Amino acid sequence: MSTPPPPSISESTSAVVIGTGLSGLAVAVELGRRGVAAVTVDGLESGSPSTATTALRVADLASAESAEYLQVMRHLRKHAASQGLDVRGTVRAQHLALVEQPGSGGPLRWAVRTELGVIFADAVILTRCAHNQLRRFLADLGFSLGEKLMEELARIGLYLIGVTELSSPSARELLRQAKSVGKAVASATRPEGSGPRTGPFTAPLQLA
Repeated sequence: MSTPPPPSISESTSAVVIGTGLSGLAVAVELGRRGVAAVTVDGLESGSPSTATTALRVADLASAESAEYLQVMRHLRKHAASQGLDVRGTVRAQHLALVEQPGSGGPLRWAVRTELGVIFADAVILTRCAHNQLRRFLADLGFSLGEKLMEELARIGLYLIGVTELSSPSARELLRQAKSVGKAVASATRPEGSGPRTGPFTAPLQLA
């Protein structure tokens, strides 16, 4: 796993994966396989959201006791390490917002704030969170659960893995979703965030 950069910095990448459980590692591996630059950080903790920033507590709910889960996790960790994927297991996402980059005047991008700084990305993959928290999060973004939710979120570069089901998906189902999301992100992501994007938030992320 890679070493996190020094504190108080601003980075730019194609995608940020939030969550370092099975779902997060699976999609990180899939993105790496497809040549998409990505940073994977630990899940968002609950906090005090504002109009332009939302905090979520994320937990991979697939049973950590199952032999299949543990076997897949070992494989994913080994593969991520062997491929030098940027997985920062000790860095926790704090807030997530769709923002206009200061001074850029360009398209909106996602800003993921951690204790080390901000990571700007064209796409964010959110893995596992409580169902009620997801509803509040989507409401803040101007969305509600529905048939076309995934399509609508993809238009603003937000992808979900295993977070819309009331029950916990199996390890195999999470892997299937990770593969599908990896393919979608690879198809939608453009170098240096050049693709146009509109969204409900235009205010820059306010850092503490």
